[in-house]
Amino acid sequence: MLIKAFDIRVILLSSSYFLLIFLKFIGVLVVSRNLILISFTLLFYSCVSAETQWKSLFDGKSIKGWSTKVEGDVKAVDGEIQILTKKNLWLVTDAQFSDFELEAEVLMPTDSYNSGIGFRIDNSGKKPMGYQCEVADAKTGSVYAIGKGWVLPKSKNDWAGFYAKAGDCFKKEKWNKIRIVCKGKRIQIWVNGHQTVDIEDDKFTKGGIALQHHGKGAVHRFRNIRVREL
Repeated sequence: MLIKAFDIRVILLSSSYFLLIFLKFIGVLVVSRNLILISFTLLFYSCVSAETQWKSLFDGKSIKGWSTKVEGDVKAVDGEIQILTKKNLWLVTDAQFSDFELEAEVLMPTDSYNSGIGFRIDNSGKKPMGYQCEVADAKTGSVYAIGKGWVLPKSKNDWAGFYAKAGDCFKKEKWNKIRIVCKGKRIQIWVNGHQTVDIEDDKFTKGGIALQHHGKGAVHRFRNIRVREL
């Protein structure tokens, strides 16, 4: 059977039309795939970048990068910094920070003790100067300015309000996570995810991170200490 020229033109036009649609479809798929790949790549690198901003202050094996001016038993044990002393000992980082976010976990003894996490600590004098996040049972999460006095609560009459806000966020005989954020004058503190402090104060602007054993109580234990600058 002979195919007329008109029929051939119709067949060719139809084929070309469907080919164009197919190519457009393939093109959309390619563009969509590339967009998806780009999106996932950007998301991956943004997540990696955010995570790599964190810097561990403790390698889990040594006290490298830390120093103290007071005699005591300070050692790295099973991924922890353990401190035992009869004096008021501050273990301070060599690195200094101004605006930062800090995370650390603490485990305190069951007997009488007094501890803290220092920040913006100046350790150049006979004794350290700077802020201290108190770690002492129900007082945990309050702020003391070493050598200057309480920042929050400011007076004895203000403790009731602090206790009411902090509640039972500190857990005795368990690891407790402390989070401290400093940016300019603003100081924020969380204990196990519960915010205890959100204030402004400018007594100290830059310094090291520090761990305290006040000379009372058994071994004080610290782990997972990391910081990132803001």
